[in-house]
Amino acid sequence: MNSTDLIKEISDKTGINRDRIKLALDSFQKTVSDELAAGREVQIPGFGNFVIVSYPERTVLNPRNPEEKITAPAQNVAKFRPHKDFTMEMRNKDKEINLSDLSSADSDISYIDLSKLTVNKKILGLIPEHIARHYQIVPVEEKNGTLTVAMIDPEDQEALEVVKKKTGKILNLKICTSADLNHVLDQYTGQSEEMKEIVASVGDDEVLKPTKDQEQKAAKEDLVETALAAKIVQSLVRRAVSEGASDIHIEPTEEETIVRFRVDGVLRKIITLPREILPAIVSRIKIMSDLKIDETRLPQDGRFQLSFDSADVDFRVSTFPTVNGEKIVARILNKSAGIINLEQLGLRGSAFKIVTDNIHKSHGMILVTGPTGSGKTTTLYAVLQKLLNVAVNIVTLEDPVEYRIATINQAQVNPTIDFTFAKGLRSILRQDPDVIMIGEIRDKETAEMAINSALTGHIVLSTLHTNDAAGAVPRLLDMGIEPFLINSSANAVVAQRLCRKICDDCREAFTPDEASLNEANQAIKELSAAEPKPEKVQFFHGKGCTNCGGTGYKGRVGIYEVFELNNEMKKLVAERASGSQLNDLARKDGMVSMRQDGILKAIEGITTLEEVWRVTKD
Repeated sequence: MNSTDLIKEISDKTGINRDRIKLALDSFQKTVSDELAAGREVQIPGFGNFVIVSYPERTVLNPRNPEEKITAPAQNVAKFRPHKDFTMEMRNKDKEINLSDLSSADSDISYIDLSKLTVNKKILGLIPEHIARHYQIVPVEEKNGTLTVAMIDPEDQEALEVVKKKTGKILNLKICTSADLNHVLDQYTGQSEEMKEIVASVGDDEVLKPTKDQEQKAAKEDLVETALAAKIVQSLVRRAVSEGASDIHIEPTEEETIVRFRVDGVLRKIITLPREILPAIVSRIKIMSDLKIDETRLPQDGRFQLSFDSADVDFRVSTFPTVNGEKIVARILNKSAGIINLEQLGLRGSAFKIVTDNIHKSHGMILVTGPTGSGKTTTLYAVLQKLLNVAVNIVTLEDPVEYRIATINQAQVNPTIDFTFAKGLRSILRQDPDVIMIGEIRDKETAEMAINSALTGHIVLSTLHTNDAAGAVPRLLDMGIEPFLINSSANAVVAQRLCRKICDDCREAFTPDEASLNEANQAIKELSAAEPKPEKVQFFHGKGCTNCGGTGYKGRVGIYEVFELNNEMKKLVAERASGSQLNDLARKDGMVSMRQDGILKAIEGITTLEEVWRVTKD
């Protein structure tokens, strides 16, 4: 379908004049082009996003003369990536749609869903694994000499020529998502089996069973040099990324080394490794993270980056000396996942309105509270996405920088050289900022600087570690901040937790126990009159399937409570009221608590009551 066909189709279905449709499409195209040219990603909630994909200069086979090679110049190409909700909706309609028409006017390549497909091993063998991973193309099926292949970028001529030459078959092209492509790539070699083979080879190596210190040192060096440690680390991190883990834990005990992944906020034991292999694994990770190998008595922090299937993934590494050896924790920051926008967070109703109203004020402070790992930084970046504009100077001070955005000025604190939040913030104010994001307010000095910044015409975004939204005020008071300064600077406080989402593939209706049901019904009754109440109270859970690893959960969603400091609230703050008094007033003014928000999401089938109780019970 070309642009003329599209205009005709829209006109026939809507009755709108074709010239008006063409004008609207031209305007939309120009807006997207301008945003992409400025280095900004264009996101349409629930539909997808437009991005620029950079292709380096490449040497490819000449399609007209396979014996000749030609040079393809470097180029930037606009691509459309459909949102998972949009894709799921199309899947539910059980029909293929021409997703490539959204990004290429003269192409007829259709979309294929690979999420539940298991490809025959014989078909997989037609394209070797190293070619499939390097060129991001996988075989799907073969019929009458035609091989159906799926890829993220069907315009990659080099990949197509390599596969044609390798298979000698006619190719039927399909477009797929990155997640679906990785689902098929993982079928080449079961990663669990791969790990078992590596561990078995390590166990058979006599150098891993030293009896003297000198032999132990030699064993460690041998292990690193023979790349066994590299294979183990590579296999672990690849599996962690493919399973969507947020952290890798490598934990020594007296007799073994345990590896656990944190998936959807919950730790899972993955594999047990021989105790003797720990020093080599630790050394390998330290080398990758540019840490001191010979320092085993003190904690160290570092980071490294790897590329998996053309996606860059950052690993933030922390070592910690224990009585059994050094423990390693690696936080996984997958850049390809992108930044969630404010509409996708899960904020709703009055909470969403309070946040959006306050981020567009000319000055003031918005605080996000919650424990470690509750998604506070993700929420701050979603707010920054709303503020992103060529006319706005945004400066951030973080520890560490978790998401890197080209159009934002980001800095990372470094206490070892005395570059703290307070000192960095003092320098930021000399950079003529409009919006300041501070990773965390930890002490009185940083709090005072943040509040003074909010009072002098800046929008300030930051986080605090408190249990609920109302607890932010007593926390600032405990730091020594005067009540009148809090009243003058703070606009709104967001508290949040993360609940695991029910797996879409195995969700089913579920009746909880009577005590949980009564507690949920009572919480719904206590909702303010302004908040819409559900017409029918029905709960769900996941019965477990292959898609979610039998857990019944896949992914996470935020639950929130948000309040703004109105005049009544400021009176209580001036009187140094307790957190419970502030919370009672906020509830009286219509605030939906985190527990109530979680219960509403459970009724909608997004999460379970069990998850809501887990993250909100005192």
